[in-house]
Amino acid sequence: MKIRQVERNEIDKVLNLIDEYDRPRSSWPSDDRVDEIYTAILQCGGCVIGVFTLDKMIGTCTVNCCANLSWSGRPFAIIENVIVSKSYRNKGVGKSLLEYAVSHSKKIGCYKVALMTGSKDPATHRFYDAAGFYPTKQGYQIRFFDQ
Repeated sequence: MKIRQVERNEIDKVLNLIDEYDRPRSSWPSDDRVDEIYTAILQCGGCVIGVFTLDKMIGTCTVNCCANLSWSGRPFAIIENVIVSKSYRNKGVGKSLLEYAVSHSKKIGCYKVALMTGSKDPATHRFYDAAGFYPTKQGYQIRFFDQ
């Protein structure tokens, strides 16, 4: 198992994993839009991370780095789209993926890293707890869906 930042030409593998997630599928962004998104993630200090076995991507997440005025101007990171292929779950892949994401966030000077989950499954909550994340704040959101 190898964990590293995903190259632009591997984004289709990330999108395939996202399609495995248990939610209604949405259309993929156009190639031009993928270029814009990938560039924006990198320019802010973030990254797209992949977990690989041989040439197969089995896990992914995205680290978005956000500029910030508090904490002496140190940024914070948000981890999104944590996905491990179903046949590789409960094997340490997700924990290793999050360790890499946290390490990257520390390396770029973030004062914190956060994530949210919509899962009500206690096993998912235990997973995030075991990875060192704590449910210390209440999350709120407004979603905008395509019609």
